[in-house]
Amino acid sequence: MKEASEEKLASVSNLVTVFENSRTPEAAPRGHRLEDAHHHPECRTPRSPGPWEKLNVGEAMGSEPRTVSGRYLNSLKNKLSSGAWRKSCQPVTLSGSGMQEPEKKIVQELLETEQAYVARLHLLDQVFFQELLRAARRSKTFPEDVVRVIFSNISSIYQFHSQFFLPELQRRLDDWTANPRIGDVIQKLAPFLKMYSEYVKNFERAAELLATWTEKSPLFQEVLTRIQSSEASGSLTLQHHMLEPVQRIPRYELLLKEYVQKLPAQAPDRADAQKALDMIFSAAQHSNAAITEMERLQDLWEVYQRLGLEDDIVDPSNTLLREGPVFKISFRRNDPMERYLFLFNNMLLYCVPRVIQVGAQFQVRTRIDVAGMKVRELMDAEFPHSFLVSGKQRTLELQARSQEEKISWMQAFQAAVDQIEKRNETFKAAAQGPEGDTQEQELKSEELGLRAPQWVRDKMVTMCMRCQEPFNALTRRRHHCRACGYVVCARCSDYRAELKYNDNRPNRVCLHCYTFLTGNVLPEAKEDKRRGILEKGSSATPDQSLMCSFLQLTGDKWGKSGPRGWCVIPRDDPLVLYVYAAPQDMRAHTSIPLLGYQVTVGPQGDPRVFQLQQSGQLYTFKAETEELKGRWVKAMERAASGWSPSWPNDGDLSD
Repeated sequence: MKEASEEKLASVSNLVTVFENSRTPEAAPRGHRLEDAHHHPECRTPRSPGPWEKLNVGEAMGSEPRTVSGRYLNSLKNKLSSGAWRKSCQPVTLSGSGMQEPEKKIVQELLETEQAYVARLHLLDQVFFQELLRAARRSKTFPEDVVRVIFSNISSIYQFHSQFFLPELQRRLDDWTANPRIGDVIQKLAPFLKMYSEYVKNFERAAELLATWTEKSPLFQEVLTRIQSSEASGSLTLQHHMLEPVQRIPRYELLLKEYVQKLPAQAPDRADAQKALDMIFSAAQHSNAAITEMERLQDLWEVYQRLGLEDDIVDPSNTLLREGPVFKISFRRNDPMERYLFLFNNMLLYCVPRVIQVGAQFQVRTRIDVAGMKVRELMDAEFPHSFLVSGKQRTLELQARSQEEKISWMQAFQAAVDQIEKRNETFKAAAQGPEGDTQEQELKSEELGLRAPQWVRDKMVTMCMRCQEPFNALTRRRHHCRACGYVVCARCSDYRAELKYNDNRPNRVCLHCYTFLTGNVLPEAKEDKRRGILEKGSSATPDQSLMCSFLQLTGDKWGKSGPRGWCVIPRDDPLVLYVYAAPQDMRAHTSIPLLGYQVTVGPQGDPRVFQLQQSGQLYTFKAETEELKGRWVKAMERAASGWSPSWPNDGDLSD
């Protein structure tokens, strides 16, 4: 046994000698193929290869060096991560004495593959690495740092295996008769296998640098070609050799698992071998985690490149949670505008596509911190699948392309908010109403100036939301209060106050917010203007009304134009119908006491028409659907009979 082991070591030494001699093109003899005997000894065993062993050295050799495809690398990573290859192995049949114990055959195979692996590491570290390093120092045509990045920590890996792991395996196999165990050796050395994480994490970057400098530097390419064409390299490219460390730990796990399966139940090495297998599995997981982290950073860098690499955005600690197109609902325009969102773990980037996409593809319009963010669904018949994102810097009304997409976006936002909440104990949980609840539109008074408000859309009001004077295109135009988001006239918004969400810069605010934010009470604010009978908010939300929707106003009573009105039966005034020009108006243009009215079907021509009639008074309405007409008829009949709800949700017929 000792003589056989010495012969194995001698064969490895001979192979290393060939690698050393292959540094000069004429030094390597070409009369035979080393690979058939020593380059990949595990190929001698008839054991069926695992899924990761698609790269068979014997099959890969040819007249020209072959390259590693990106598809193969992705396939390799997926198979390692899935764990599908960790299946029970078939018994190994090795040539030689048939009286050997099955577990000793596996240890013998482990030693042989380790000898070939150390020879491959020698080729990488002492031949490729050192030759390129010397060429870089002599010529200065390519940087030394590039060479060091390409080979990462391959020197440490080579020293570990050649000076520790392989000698320990050899000594244990030499002493197998007296001490038939291998688990304790692997237990002692397995923690060092975590050094592979650095190599695996750097692999993709190394491949990119290798391809770049092969094209840029003729000397770099010349050195690679000379070594790759030698018999010691087996006509394989440097990329193929660099894959060996990536594949090595899964091979350890497979062999050790097979070894544990072959051990008798009462074998003294069974407990140690099982513990060693667990440690090897941990090292494999560590490498897979490094691959995942490498891919995360790569994806993050690509996102930053699409955004133009702005200094205040680039942060390697960020995690991209979701990206995609959405529609932005404008407070001035009728049609939504297409925008693009990047949601990270700590911020939302609201972007627009660049017209000329040279370099960056998107321009960042707004950055909104996830800390303090609130997300809720919007019930808007005009813009289905819409939701609200309210942050400290800005509030956005967004529309998804489908209900599923909306739910997915809202879940992603909420997951980001929840993660921030868990990490920051002082963060106050955002008040999130039940699904479908619209909640109050305006900010709570204690939040004024601290976060960007939701702006009321222009078309939702026809009059100032503070003084109730109607807007017109010349003398009374629309403005927005930057604190509460109300649409107000110039007279009611002729004030300035510092807002914290806008870096304490002075912003245009309405009189009400100015008084609250500054504490200054102006003389005109003290005047007690008597409230008119029509000065009642439109109660646009279902929790404030028994019934509310748009109705077409037809007939002579409303004029020939037949305008559309926002009709409301308020919960706190259930016997009166108020008609507004827009849903957010603070004053109705018509109020109809419904008590005593008769609700009748309209003309036969349209089933969506109904009428209110009493003592010569006739009001004609037209709903958008028959179903909506039926609910209005029921609500008006209840009010006409004097019925009123006895508890908050009784009789709610609104959308």
